Amino acid sequence: MDPTTLIKLVLLLGVVLLVFGIGARARLEEPLLLLRRPQLTLRSLLAMYVLFPALVLLLVSLLPLRQGVGAVLVGFAVSPVLPPWAKKGTALGARADYVIGLELLSTAVSLLVVPLMIEVVERLFGVTTILDPRAMVMVLLATVVLPLGLGIGFAKLFPLSSPRLGAVADRVGSLVVLLGAVVLLGIHGPKMLALIGEGTVLLILVVIVFGLLFGELLGGPDRSIRGALASATVSRHPAIALLLASGAFPQQQATVIGTVLIYLLASLVLPILLMRWRQ
Repeated sequence: MDPTTLIKLVLLLGVVLLVFGIGARARLEEPLLLLRRPQLTLRSLLAMYVLFPALVLLLVSLLPLRQGVGAVLVGFAVSPVLPPWAKKGTALGARADYVIGLELLSTAVSLLVVPLMIEVVERLFGVTTILDPRAMVMVLLATVVLPLGLGIGFAKLFPLSSPRLGAVADRVGSLVVLLGAVVLLGIHGPKMLALIGEGTVLLILVVIVFGLLFGELLGGPDRSIRGALASATVSRHPAIALLLASGAFPQQQATVIGTVLIYLLASLVLPILLMRWRQ
């Protein structure tokens, strides 16, 4: 097993622990907010799976990009919310029943949208994308649905001890993700630097800024939900972007990995800057 694959597995373990911790500490006394407010559900879907992908497709189709960059951005645009985002969503003040509902909704929608986007990628770039739908489903089940369900179930069965266990899982998962990310950046840092001078970073910043704007505009009057939706619109699962872009451009692995890492860094930093500016 090569070092990069091992680090990815370590990162996956960290993500699973973070998602379990979110579920273990959640208190869902009522049905999920998105089930009780269909208009909010539609606005959330409009921001995440209509406006954001449309913007990405427009930019990718108009701009001359290095092979692999556009496919990564398209993959991010149709991916579900990055699982650890739920912690950020609650930190922004959003209720747990909205944060968890949006996480599950985005996962379900991605299973429907990604096959459609594969066809779009093939037509747009003139390549054949090899993406096994079963691999995509397994990734989403392993990193979102299963650990979140286990955490919520544990909270129901053991309401007194679940907050403490959830806090431990959160700390360990955060440490594992941080260490894995540092090592991965050390390995692939030169690939990221090679992309900086080609306009890739500027394009990613533009995409993320507009994604945040879509979430802010469609989040409604509740400030906490606006902030959470803005963050969720740009905080997407990297595994689907990697699978989609690697299948379309198997010979451009360095570009694909570098673009994914730059996007993840930008999608982490810019929402924090937005939150501080709003405060």
